[in-house]
Amino acid sequence: MKWFHSFRAKLILTVFPVVAGITIATLVLAEWKFMASYRKLFEEQFDSQIGNYSSAKKKRTEALAKVLDKIAKQPELLAAIGKKDFGAAGQMVRAQLEPLSGDRLLSELPGGLLRLGGSGTTPNLSQALAGHLAGSDKDKDKDKDKDKDKAKSKERQGAPLPYSQQAFIDLIDPEGNFLISPRKNATGGRGMLTQQMARESPTSAEFRRKSGKLPWLGERKLEDILKEQEVGYLRVEFGEDNRNEQVREVYIIPLREPESGRFLGAILFGLPLQVLAEKVLYEQTKHSDLGEIMSGVWVEEGLVSTTIPKEEREIVAAHIADSIHHTHKTQRGMAVWINGERHQIYYRVLNPGSPFPLAAQVNLYPLAAMDNELADLRWDVGVLGVVSLFIALMAVLYISRGLSGPISEIVSGTHQIEHGNFDVRVPVRSQNELGKLAASFNEMAAGLALQEKYRSVLNAVADRTVAEQLITQSGTLGGEIRHVSMLFCDIRGFTALTENMPPADVIDLLNEHMTALTDVAYQHGGIVDKFVGDLIMVLFGAPVSTGEDAVRAVQCALSMLKVRRELNEVTKHSLEVGIGLATGSVVAGCMGSDQRLSYTVLGHRVNLASRLCSIAQAGEIIMDEETYADAKSFIEAEPMPPMQLKGISEAVHPWRVVGAENDE
Repeated sequence: MKWFHSFRAKLILTVFPVVAGITIATLVLAEWKFMASYRKLFEEQFDSQIGNYSSAKKKRTEALAKVLDKIAKQPELLAAIGKKDFGAAGQMVRAQLEPLSGDRLLSELPGGLLRLGGSGTTPNLSQALAGHLAGSDKDKDKDKDKDKDKAKSKERQGAPLPYSQQAFIDLIDPEGNFLISPRKNATGGRGMLTQQMARESPTSAEFRRKSGKLPWLGERKLEDILKEQEVGYLRVEFGEDNRNEQVREVYIIPLREPESGRFLGAILFGLPLQVLAEKVLYEQTKHSDLGEIMSGVWVEEGLVSTTIPKEEREIVAAHIADSIHHTHKTQRGMAVWINGERHQIYYRVLNPGSPFPLAAQVNLYPLAAMDNELADLRWDVGVLGVVSLFIALMAVLYISRGLSGPISEIVSGTHQIEHGNFDVRVPVRSQNELGKLAASFNEMAAGLALQEKYRSVLNAVADRTVAEQLITQSGTLGGEIRHVSMLFCDIRGFTALTENMPPADVIDLLNEHMTALTDVAYQHGGIVDKFVGDLIMVLFGAPVSTGEDAVRAVQCALSMLKVRRELNEVTKHSLEVGIGLATGSVVAGCMGSDQRLSYTVLGHRVNLASRLCSIAQAGEIIMDEETYADAKSFIEAEPMPPMQLKGISEAVHPWRVVGAENDE
């Protein structure tokens, strides 16, 4: 155990943690930078993907919004809904929206037409919207537009679109109920649907199967939440046994009477979100060093994806739902464990602030490749750390031979100083750093010894409390206004008593007297301000206050009289004292010159205490009215006639202390 207390052991135990700490810090920093690079790469890919999606969404939404708003304001449609002729209203809506949905779907199919406004022979959404938005006062131009629309419609006719690509078009009333749902034996007519409108895709059926009305409403009123055109997202299932899933982007357009503004319901226009981009991204990254990037859309608490395995979708969906519901963040990245492997999830809400359920674009990155590289990095840094520790051990053993002796002497010297021995010195054995250290130690010890002497002298020439305040506040106590009780105690007949005494005897007499009174002052928390000949001045309340300074001053005065009487019984010379007390606001602080300062108080109340002391007879304590008011519950006192004192402009009403309340 003794070895552990040696300098060599301490040096080893100091160096080893440093080397180990640097190794660990290097590893942590390297891992952090490594993961930050991966994270930045993932974020850039996600931002790029979501940026492309947002740009495409913005283009089609801006274009569709104008068309849908124009359709929702058509007088014929509003009149049919007002008459509850939902069959006619449905025909109008379908006739205008089905071409739009076909154009949109064709524009997003592969073949170079993946962007809105792209060139090619296949009609795209921007062209279809332009046809709907174009207006002319000339009937001839309108007929030409209709002929063009018919020609384009014929071009689109052919093989019917699969159910997964069909648009969902419907009307809903103010309560959220569907108005043009298919009915059995529909034959047309007011309030009925035609046979063509009676056909419904499994997608539409699934949309209605989720609820008897618009599934997002709950207990809310549609009119309260649908103030303007909104976009929502819906997860639907189709195919055999509903094994296939798809996300629908649903536009909901309010219908209002043009004059009264009465809410009539809304148009529902749902289009499938294409998944071509996520498939392409997955294939492009499948064989990369980072691993495949899987994508999907989180909607209605579930994850729809063509690249994320089904058994992992529920786990990812649960993490995203928990994050959105608890953190309320619209964009976030987080690392999660899925089937024993770490993955990075990034999501971004597609419709923040929407009154309808939130949906989010999701990217899933496996971190297996990164974890493998991190494991290799940890191994390399660990081996390097072990080698560094071995080299450090050899260096410590070599260097410590020349350091342990001088260092041990210095350590021993510091223990001596710690115990108050400032006279200790260590030998200076060389002129190198250790020799300079030993010389500096000796200089430090000499300086500490000198400071201790200064402290002793300061305590002797100044009050202890004032000295501590001066040391604490770097040698200065600034002037301040304080409420202080002052005590002046003067010897009566001192000049006549000492007139024929040798000077040495006079000093001894005063020292004995002042020592006894100083002890009494300290016992009652007083501060000895100064000695002026045979007078002692004591402060209560400066530089610190006890809260009952006047009471302490009176108690101190009574104790001084008692101690003086006791001294008179045992000393050669009997002395009598008179005491004056005053309380009030004074200026307190260090005063004097740059070379010498003295802590004292100045003010009218100081002069008053001095004058009261001068009129006090032997064995009397005279106080002012303020001191009496503060201490009257403790003492017995009698008023004295008002008198005019020297240097005091107003008449003074002094009180003479008779005794203390607890005196027997």
